[in-house]
Amino acid sequence: MPRRALALAGALVFGSCFNGQALWGERCAGDEDCGPDLPCQDDGVCAVERRCNGMTIDLASLRPQVAWLLDHSLSMRRCLDDPEERNRCAQLEDPPGPSRWDGVHALVHAVVPEFADRIDFAAVVFPTPTLISEQGICNLNDNSRIPFGTEGAAAAILAAVPEDTASPPIGENPLREAWANLFEPIDGGPVRERAIVLVSDNPPNCGAKPKVSLDFAEKLDVEVYPLVEQSFDSGIRTIVVGISVMDFRAPIAPADSMIDDTNPHEYFSELALAGGSAQAGPEPYLHLRDSVALPAVAAGLRERLAALVAEVDACRIRLEGAPDYPDLVAVDVDGRLHRADPDCADEQAWRWRDDTHLALELCPAACARLHAGAIARLRLGCP
Repeated sequence: MPRRALALAGALVFGSCFNGQALWGERCAGDEDCGPDLPCQDDGVCAVERRCNGMTIDLASLRPQVAWLLDHSLSMRRCLDDPEERNRCAQLEDPPGPSRWDGVHALVHAVVPEFADRIDFAAVVFPTPTLISEQGICNLNDNSRIPFGTEGAAAAILAAVPEDTASPPIGENPLREAWANLFEPIDGGPVRERAIVLVSDNPPNCGAKPKVSLDFAEKLDVEVYPLVEQSFDSGIRTIVVGISVMDFRAPIAPADSMIDDTNPHEYFSELALAGGSAQAGPEPYLHLRDSVALPAVAAGLRERLAALVAEVDACRIRLEGAPDYPDLVAVDVDGRLHRADPDCADEQAWRWRDDTHLALELCPAACARLHAGAIARLRLGCP
């Protein structure tokens, strides 16, 4: 029989089994457990079509992953409410007010606990303080990283962001190196929502070949902006939080402690726009310009993180690629496979999010079961 005729016959048979043949989609140990003309497939399911591929999904496998990149460089000692004060707000006794790092501390400690049971967090605090005096001003090692999957990661992040009198900021801004290897490659499971929260007061100034010199610290690392673009292209948004950001283009002048020919406000605006989480208005980034702005910035950050969590709450599941045969996809949450139901008339079923077949969502009853601890089983069939 020609290949087209075989494919058509397979589609007709498959359509009939999706329209009420007894026991389609139920578990079986052999052909005798299945209804008329339904073989028991290798994956232990009564179905005409064989299983090409599939995956199991639980709620934990859908949790968003959010990586915090936290600038702990020397300029974070400056007073949050008085940018001209460079060090007094980080002194041990009688500081005149909070430092920029104190602002970071307050923001992280306000937001992380609220989402700790719904988001998997990681963090990089840069640079690594213990390396500064020995090896230069831009160094970073694994001691600065709290990776995904670390037991008690949220608590570890809070511990890594103390008030600055406990760990005074030091060094420069190796953001490019901190960005490296934040996320593991997708390995056959559902595609999690992923995001980066970048918190900094100045553009990065540690290039690919660090040197210990005054003029080096005043050069913009131009390799960071493309990282934001590449991350967005791969589905990872960057949420930019600026701390007391100056709207001023620094001249090219040695030893003035400013990055040559760079306007920090314009730079962070460009990062926020490229990162896909910009807000409307003259400041696309979230701007913690002073203590008064903390509630609004925390609220803006909560709003963006809540949008990631909402995808999980609604049981929306993204796939790495569209299946070869989207009409032969079935999902089981209640012990029996269900076909796609665009109207969710069968509340134990599921539906495609759109015609790209890159994302699906469970119907209400199936979603409720997943949130109650059930395991979803995605079956990709072949004619």
